Amino acid sequence: MPSILFVCDRNEDLSQIAETLCRKESPPSWLIASAGVEPAPQEYPRAVEVLRRHGLVVSFNKPMGFQDLPEVEWDFVVFLGEGEMPSLPEGRKVIQWQVPDPQHAPEQSYDALFKDLEERVTGLLRFIGELTPAQA
Repeated sequence: MPSILFVCDRNEDLSQIAETLCRKESPPSWLIASAGVEPAPQEYPRAVEVLRRHGLVVSFNKPMGFQDLPEVEWDFVVFLGEGEMPSLPEGRKVIQWQVPDPQHAPEQSYDALFKDLEERVTGLLRFIGELTPAQA
């Protein structure tokens, strides 16, 4: 059972969107989570809106930090952000996706972000080698 952790600075949008997309396309037995280096007090409303517009059930929790995660060695740790990667939880494979923070951009930037993350998550699942039957 693969485990994937998505990380961004505050776990209020980028990593939670990636987590939601990955949960949609991966088997339920997989361990999928997201966290922030310095978690925000709440999720960002535009992130919730873009997921709803694309018909996804929003199951956001309050943004989480590393201390809130299960103690496992992650198979994949994916950092979403620009610049240098911060210290991250242990992972067999650590990946950085250079994704700009859309919070101060126009609202339509979240639709472009959604499409970008959807393609990246699908590529990651293909790389892992196990897509759900709907994606095969």
